[in-house]
Amino acid sequence: MNQLSGIFVFDIETIPDLETVRRAWNVDATVLDNSLRDQWASEERPIKPAWQQIVAIAGAWIEPNGALRYLGALGSENDSEAALVRIFFQVVARHRPRLVGWNSGGFDLPVLVYRAMVHRIPAPAFYQIGEPYHSYRKRFDEESHIDLMDVLSFYGASPRLKLDEMAQVLGIPGKLGVDGGQVWDLYQSGDLATIRRYCMTDVLTTALIYSRYAEHRGWCSADQVTTFEQSVVAWLEAQDDPIWARFLDQWTARLPQVLGRQSWDDGQALSDGGADTMMR
Repeated sequence: MNQLSGIFVFDIETIPDLETVRRAWNVDATVLDNSLRDQWASEERPIKPAWQQIVAIAGAWIEPNGALRYLGALGSENDSEAALVRIFFQVVARHRPRLVGWNSGGFDLPVLVYRAMVHRIPAPAFYQIGEPYHSYRKRFDEESHIDLMDVLSFYGASPRLKLDEMAQVLGIPGKLGVDGGQVWDLYQSGDLATIRRYCMTDVLTTALIYSRYAEHRGWCSADQVTTFEQSVVAWLEAQDDPIWARFLDQWTARLPQVLGRQSWDDGQALSDGGADTMMR
């Protein structure tokens, strides 16, 4: 098996691809976008993963020693969907991470593959890493990719929880003020900054859930858990946006111990020129 270099926790935010929806539903251009929106919002005609358009991708990089080295939205607000998808697959090819997500096997990864095909983006490394036994697409294997929602439900034997529901189980703040149902309206108003921040919040929540799962599985030592939690605190303390201060206050208030402090260095690199460079 090809050696993995670290953990990449990721999430995507999407809106329906209206051109595809119109073709799939045989709806002409005279039907207003908001009329289509009302149909899928009521679940009268649900939107399939293949009909989604990606508007944001966020990720967190966790080093083997447990340290959080990067948390951010990939690319920039001005990047096209194709650019964001290309960046994601470049991260996979360059850094060969273990991928971690929430419903990532049922939604995020299939959507990324669909949209890569739409934009004719080659991604051979995605299919080569971990082969022949531990590929990113293998469902019942946690070596290269872990879909936490699927794993924690015993692959559907138990009811699957939403991300925010699992966050509440573990005392993690989860969604603060924005949820997935608002992404369409935020996109229509041009507020990509809020969408990207919301995507980052979901990534941080997923990373914290993964830390607890890895601790439970015996994959990490007490020192690694402490290193991770302290590095998350340091990252949160370094942010100017008050939403992160709120997240920090709610999260640390629920932890059983007082976390130590360390400073966050935005220059801490994944490799090859730094986190910000690598994610663009």
